[in-house]
Amino acid sequence: MENVQFVDNISFLEPLPDELKEKLSKMVLTKNVAKGDVLFQENDIAETIFFVNNGKIKISKSSPGGKEIVLDIRKAGEIFPEVALFSKEETTYSASASVVEFGSISMIRKADLESILLQYPELFIFIFRTMAERLRLSQNTLQNVALYGKIGSLAFTLVRLCQDYGEVNEHGITIRLKLTHEDLGSFFGATRESVTRMMNQLKNRGIVSKENGYFTVHELDSLKFYID
Repeated sequence: MENVQFVDNISFLEPLPDELKEKLSKMVLTKNVAKGDVLFQENDIAETIFFVNNGKIKISKSSPGGKEIVLDIRKAGEIFPEVALFSKEETTYSASASVVEFGSISMIRKADLESILLQYPELFIFIFRTMAERLRLSQNTLQNVALYGKIGSLAFTLVRLCQDYGEVNEHGITIRLKLTHEDLGSFFGATRESVTRMMNQLKNRGIVSKENGYFTVHELDSLKFYID
């Protein structure tokens, strides 16, 4: 992918004047990535900002006990980690990023992107809104564990995945992201065994099914019942 195409494919960069787009395109490095590639690890020095051209990137943290907690999965057109922008020098990444689906990313030095944003501060609005939405989702996850237990957290995770990666079809909403029970549990700190028990409940009630590695939600309203 040419760097100029990268600029055109990132929606929040559209308001930039052509001269800034051209300048930005010369600052980025674009490359293909494969499943399992690690882009950075928690506590690495945060020197680079990433854009997803295609594919999917997992953002995760390690618990004190060493267990992986998935914070988000970024898809095409998204930027990460926003929180590193305009932080002090020598700041570190607060989470790790790894590839979960083959694709392409573009990278830019944090200082270079900051220089562009200073010339066009309207872009801050988009970035701040994105950060606020990520924070809201994180708070909702904690709230669901506290108020609704693990089944509510699982339901919230499935609803969120339907919104982000769902494909509506005659059977319901298929989540176009291959996930195991262990993967689902990593979104809210549950074990694979616990998720398997809860998923069996949902399957027996006809709410969810799985085929060829993809989950399909047949009754979204029934799923939302667990978090309403």
